[in-house]
Amino acid sequence: MILNSNPYQVTNAASQYQQTQAVSNKESTQASTQTDKTEQSSNEPQRKLAWEGFREKVESDPSFAAEIAEAVTFIPNKMMINLNEAPPLNDVEAFTKWASKSDEFDKEAAVVTEQRIEIYNKMKNEGATDAEIFNRIMDFNRALPLDYQVKAGMLAVDTHA
Repeated sequence: MILNSNPYQVTNAASQYQQTQAVSNKESTQASTQTDKTEQSSNEPQRKLAWEGFREKVESDPSFAAEIAEAVTFIPNKMMINLNEAPPLNDVEAFTKWASKSDEFDKEAAVVTEQRIEIYNKMKNEGATDAEIFNRIMDFNRALPLDYQVKAGMLAVDTHA
């Protein structure tokens, strides 16, 4: 599982606690919860604007589109891991089993990468622009199983959801 954290939330919550010197845990929890909700709702439009700006650059800059289309096609995904879930190093059997999950994912990622390369080559042969190829590869990525997307770090899982 990938944990999604925002350092600003942590810093802001600590600062808010120091400023208000909350009298009870209940008050502190309510303030922190409210801050998290406010920041989540205020950060969402910023993320959308950043993605739209990125997509505009892909559409308007052919050299950038070519570079990014190749990157999302040919660079294989790697499994995101949570080191907090790793077993102790002195338990060799458990650690080996845990580490082998990455090897299994690499095999799955190789198949996915080959599928992306097929899409890329087919579209290139048909004369598609790099921006069109990028958009098609992104659609392909979004259609992958959610489990794969989470393991590859394409999606962040909020542990509070």
